Amino acid sequence: MLGLTATGNLGRDLFAAFIAALVGGAVLLYAAASDLFDLKLFKFDPFSLRYPREARIEYWYVRAARKFQAFLAGGGWSYAKFKKRAKVTFKRDWRKFRREARRMLPDAARRLNRDIALGALAIAVTLVALLIMRLV
Repeated sequence: MLGLTATGNLGRDLFAAFIAALVGGAVLLYAAASDLFDLKLFKFDPFSLRYPREARIEYWYVRAARKFQAFLAGGGWSYAKFKKRAKVTFKRDWRKFRREARRMLPDAARRLNRDIALGALAIAVTLVALLIMRLV
């Protein structure tokens, strides 16, 4: 009894897969008929659609590149000014971050600094010991 039920379900599953493959093949044949077989079976060809230029990625990329180039060529920007402004902003934000971290986590910051210092000391002692062993 169990074997018959499994066989019946298998048949339905295979039939469903066959129908899906048949529909998929029909869609591909419909879409590619004009290019592959030089047939004009249908008046509507999905590959001959013309999309507006705003629907393409290249349009937006070129537009952004032209605006950026115009901004750079406009004279209101120089690399040195931008670099200095970015450096000052970074330093200011880093100082602000350190100040807040020290205010909020004084013990954790001290422990972290101590652990880093002890780790560096351990590495230095190990390297010196290895150098001494190598020389001896």
